[in-house]
Parts: sequence; structure tokens; C-alpha cells
Amino acid sequence: MAFRMIVLGFTLALSALTARADFHDSSDLDKVKDSLAKWEKAKADAGNTYSYKVRWSSFIEYGHETRIFVRKGKVVRRTFRPIAIVENPTGKSPFEKWKEEGDQIGKHSEGAAAKTLDQLYESAIKVASKKLEPAERRYIKTDNRGLLIDCFIVDTRIADDAPKNGMSITSIKLPETENGAAAKPKKALQLTMKDNGKTIPVALGQKIHIKLDSNPTTGFTWVDQSKSKAIRLIGKIKYAASGNAIGSGGVSTASFMTTQTGQSEIKLGYLRTFEDKPAVKQFQVTLQINEANEKDSGAMDQPVFKSPNGKPYPKHWGAPPKLQTRDLRPLPGGYGQGSGTLVKWIAENLARDEKSENNK
Repeated sequence: MAFRMIVLGFTLALSALTARADFHDSSDLDKVKDSLAKWEKAKADAGNTYSYKVRWSSFIEYGHETRIFVRKGKVVRRTFRPIAIVENPTGKSPFEKWKEEGDQIGKHSEGAAAKTLDQLYESAIKVASKKLEPAERRYIKTDNRGLLIDCFIVDTRIADDAPKNGMSITSIKLPETENGAAAKPKKALQLTMKDNGKTIPVALGQKIHIKLDSNPTTGFTWVDQSKSKAIRLIGKIKYAASGNAIGSGGVSTASFMTTQTGQSEIKLGYLRTFEDKPAVKQFQVTLQINEANEKDSGAMDQPVFKSPNGKPYPKHWGAPPKLQTRDLRPLPGGYGQGSGTLVKWIAENLARDEKSENNK
């Protein structure tokens, strides 16, 4: 009888432990599902456009950070940069920063994989659904918005507590303020003929309104001659007369929106569309289109390109031409010696800068 009571007690205790384990598993899964519901709402409010960071560190003085940019549900950019783990590192980082866009995404083997948060939530659901082994521990963490940051399993028998599987990210950035209120959109940029020839930094998704004097009664109108895919003309160029007098003229407004990061140009020509003649006036600005709040969000800095003698080119010039002639000539501006292609490229940028300075 005593033996039966001991067996019964052991069975009840084991059942209680199993029930607690099953309840723990169910609780973890519910937590991930609850976070998924919050993510679905946040994703919809953000137009499925966001970015997130993944940081890694080890026993050496350097770690690295990967940032994944997602636009309308598709990974469009991945950046990678070294980060110092100690305040004053003595050695050199074994990691080099890089950036991938378009067809180049996934080219590098370092860093976090180019996945959307939807894909990470899918893996988290699987991790949260798994029944744990005796030596396993599951870790689940959300940020102050309830969005999932960690969901992974570790084997406690492994000294460094390395995650066995799942997801672990550092932070998620949505086009919202930290308190959840919608951020104010970037103010539209207003340009006039005084800005002709300038190089101007703008944000991705920012609108640009260009107001230029015109008089359609003469047959001349402003026409968009831009060829860049990084900008988009919004509707048609609109004209508003300055007064009621016939032939007095007015102002034409061309509105654009930036659609891709990088350097781009807006070109407008004042011409008669029914004549096969060049424009009598032109308006042109160079745009340096950056990710919104790129500097504050820890995205990779714009690269610095250097001339053959090591002198850095101005950042707003962008990258020098990749295809160059094989000749060797003195480069203008004190940039040493290089190809005729570089001579032309440097001269054009110097002339553009000089024109921009004169127009100020």
C-alpha cells in the first residue's frame, strides 16, 4: 500500500511538472502571437516600410552591425559596419563596412541575413511552438511597443549561451516617433531660379516644388527633361498667371518626389514644344538623396572617394566614373594625375560648384 502511494505521488508530481512545462510553452506562443498582432498593425500604419538593426559582439574589441531596409514589404538595402566594443580599441577592426542595394543584396556573407520582419516572425512562431528539452531555455523579449526583439532557444550546457535557433535583433525603426505618434513628414523643398546649378541634400520621399517665371502666351513652356529614376514628376507642370492683364506672364510650378537614394538630377527646359529647337533657358539641380534621418539612425556614412594622389573629392560629387581612358594627364584642382575621363569629370564638378557659388 505504501509503495502504491509513493508511485501515485510520483506520477502526480510528474504530471504537475509536465503541465507546468506545457503551460510555459503555451504562454510563450501566446506572447509571440500577441506581438505578431501588434506588428501587423504597425506594419500597416507604416506602409510595410521600416528598417531594423542586428548587432553582434564577441571577445575581441570589435563587433559589427547590420541594418536591413524594407520598403513596401521588400528588402531594398542592407548595410554593414564595424562597431567598437571597448571605448578605446587598440587594434584594427577585422570587419569592413559595405552597402548592398538592388540586385547586390545578399552578395556578402557577413552580417544578418536580408530578411523581412514577417520572415523573422515566422521563425519565431516555430521557436515558440517547440517543446523544450530539459537542458533548453527559451528567451522572448519585446520592445516598448510590444514588437518582438528576441525569440530564441539556448542549450544551458553550452558555456557561451549561444542561441540554438530563432531571432535576435537590436531595434526596429518605423516611420513614427518613439512615443508612437505619427512623425511629421519632411517639409517640401521650395526652389526657384536662384537655386539653378546647386547641389542640394534631400530626404528619400521628400517633395520638391520648383517655381519658375514663364509666359505661355509666347509659346514657351517649362518641360521636364529629367532622366533619373530616383525622382518622379508629380502630375503635370502647373501654370498660374500673376495678374489679369493679357500676356503678363506668371509662374510655372513643377513638383517632384524622390524615390531612390543616391545622386540624381532634375532638369527643366524652357522651350516651344512645337519647335525642334533647344531650350532658351534651363533649370538644373543635383540632388543628394539620403535615407530619412539616416545620420541619426546609424546608417552607413556616405563613402569618401579619393583621387589618384589621395586627395578626397567633395562628397556631393559622388563616385568618379568607373570606365576611364588609359591616358595619363594632369588633373585640375590639385588632384594629381589621371585619365582624360577624370579630367572631364573633375572639371564639370568644379564648374558646377563655381556656378552654384556665384548664384548664392
